[in-house]
Amino acid sequence: MAKNVKILLEVNTGTDVAPVWTPVGGQRNANLSESVEELDLTTEDSEGAQEFEAGLYSAEITCDGLYVPTATGYTALKTAFRNKEKIKARLQEDGQPTEMANCIITSMETDAPYDGESTYSATLRVTGKIESV
Repeated sequence: MAKNVKILLEVNTGTDVAPVWTPVGGQRNANLSESVEELDLTTEDSEGAQEFEAGLYSAEITCDGLYVPTATGYTALKTAFRNKEKIKARLQEDGQPTEMANCIITSMETDAPYDGESTYSATLRVTGKIESV
């Protein structure tokens, strides 16, 4: 059983030819959620039992952390979000790159309470397949 696995979200702030992987600054948490649509193939010949096949695959990455407005990775996320641009994101586990994917950013939030630390959260929708590194 893995204990204390750390998933770090990084964004490519370079180019596809010369990538520069930059962590999203202040990150506290990251989550990768994957799913497959169910295709219902039930017919009258199914003998009273539903039958399914796997349909389209989808994935989403969420992350949150301390709001550091000058952090390069956070700035890259915010700029891509506002310009409706795809980004390339990479996940690390325990310091080692494991997977990467092209993503669109579907939401970003900043929370600035009166009496606490400011935080951000972001949701990235994977477009295409996740690739192992």
